[in-house]
Amino acid sequence: MSRRAVGSRAPWRILCGVVALLYLFILGPIVITAAVSFNSVNQSKFPPIGFSLRWWHEAMVARWLDPLLFSVQLGLATSVIATVIGMPVAFALVRYRFPGRQLIAALSLGPLALPALVTGIALLQFLQVGGLGFLFGWPTLLIGHVIICTPFTVRCIAIGLAAMPDHMERAAASLGAPPVGVFRRVTLPLAKSGIFAGAVFAFIHSFTDYSVSLFLSRPGAQPITVTILGFLEYGFAPTLAAVAVITLFVPMVLILIVQRFFRIGDFIYGDGKS
Repeated sequence: MSRRAVGSRAPWRILCGVVALLYLFILGPIVITAAVSFNSVNQSKFPPIGFSLRWWHEAMVARWLDPLLFSVQLGLATSVIATVIGMPVAFALVRYRFPGRQLIAALSLGPLALPALVTGIALLQFLQVGGLGFLFGWPTLLIGHVIICTPFTVRCIAIGLAAMPDHMERAAASLGAPPVGVFRRVTLPLAKSGIFAGAVFAFIHSFTDYSVSLFLSRPGAQPITVTILGFLEYGFAPTLAAVAVITLFVPMVLILIVQRFFRIGDFIYGDGKS
């Protein structure tokens, strides 16, 4: 091979090496955690000592499954409510120009700029001062998660609406379709990828949040992230490694299901057919 050919391949090889290192950095901790969960001893050893499913069996008891189910239910409820709120907000911000539009945009996206820890403390103080401490648990967690997850739905839906060819809506209206019919038969089908992408991001953010949940949960109504954080006070055990892998699978399965039917990958990365 000539020296020129070797030189032309060098940038590609460097890029492949950098990408491989990035994947190793991202996936390495996950692989190590999964391996630790198969230890035969009650120690977080890597490489694992022996092989046992004992810790996976312990991860399937009510102590872990109840908060896991609680997190799934909370994430689904948050996703639905955040999407319902985000759709009209995104539609108004993209389609119309009106006084106060910039203020609404700042308020709808503000939670993305604020650390979730600040939001959690602010909500805690607000509820305590307002005499609403009796709501701690599911109601306050739902309120807090909707606040921090709505910006994801607004942003994703707004991107989907902005990418739509607006002449299709005008064409449908010119053919006599009422505004409701245009929205239901033209706008929604074209924007569905953005809508479901926003819903998925909202669920994942809710499912993995601990900053807000730490301040608004109560005993008996704790997401899995708060339960894991409390368990870490006693150290990192193989059981916790198994629980961590299970919590990783939940968002992955959701993404695969939604991607199978609604092609949110095309929304995020672009349509590979174009």
